[in-house]
Amino acid sequence: MSDDIQRVAQLFKEQTKDLSQEDAQAHFEIQRERYDQEYNNFLEYYQKGECYICGKSISTISKNNPCLHWLLRRCKFKKKDFHTVYDKFDFYNVSVYLRWVANAEAGSKNINNLKEESSDRKLFETTIKWKNIEWTLDCSHNDFKGHEGTKTDYPHWHFQMRIDGHQFINFSDFHIPFSKDDQLKLVLENDDESGFHHTFGPGGQGMQEKMDQLLANPDEFIANAMSASDPDDGSVHMQSMIMGGEGGISGDKIDEAIEMSKKTGKTLNYCLKQVLGDDPEVSIRTIASPAESVPEIAKRTERKRR
Repeated sequence: MSDDIQRVAQLFKEQTKDLSQEDAQAHFEIQRERYDQEYNNFLEYYQKGECYICGKSISTISKNNPCLHWLLRRCKFKKKDFHTVYDKFDFYNVSVYLRWVANAEAGSKNINNLKEESSDRKLFETTIKWKNIEWTLDCSHNDFKGHEGTKTDYPHWHFQMRIDGHQFINFSDFHIPFSKDDQLKLVLENDDESGFHHTFGPGGQGMQEKMDQLLANPDEFIANAMSASDPDDGSVHMQSMIMGGEGGISGDKIDEAIEMSKKTGKTLNYCLKQVLGDDPEVSIRTIASPAESVPEIAKRTERKRR
């Protein structure tokens, strides 16, 4: 990583550290409105089977005009063409597009960026699923530094693509350079003092953001959560344990909560709280975990240098 990136990152920190809360919020709102507008434009095209970037059907390919919709493999995209895509679109361009299509199909459960499932050696590991395709974006701290003394002595990341579970692009096939904009964002996002947080917009939320929301306000999250006939339809699996006082808990109350859950679509935990009220002798403990339908992060084995 160049000294220029470090200098720009330091300048950003100096310029933003004295921003008032009002100015910071105003800047955030401007960025949010831009993302909302772009995401709505994306959805309009996506629902018609078209690409909002090039304006063409996702089943078409123009070799002289590389586009991110090629990665959906609804056209005759071949592995050898991938370099033309990342030459034109940087890491964040690729990330946001794949997150958006995944979210459009089935929400955040299609995006596994959970920190607890990622290695400490990695700057990021994200596996994204869409229909019959699975993509993984991967970068170790050593990749970001560049492998000194090798042909890959530059900040880079790796990409894997599977179609119906079969190999299409492997991690080792490409060492994809980060753009200067990529590098700046990653440096700032991994600096606790910068206050910088990159968002992928309204359609870019992954499982980590979903779990962060739950931890920040568990009662609100649980109250708004909708149960599903199939547990794998949801992004978060919740298991509730009810502890009663000396008199125990009325079976009628539990039946009432179950019936309410069926009728309203609300989680059983939420309905139990409504039925049982604020009884001090009753406690409900909820354990939340990613649903079974969330794809596992595909792991890349790094080669050990002699």
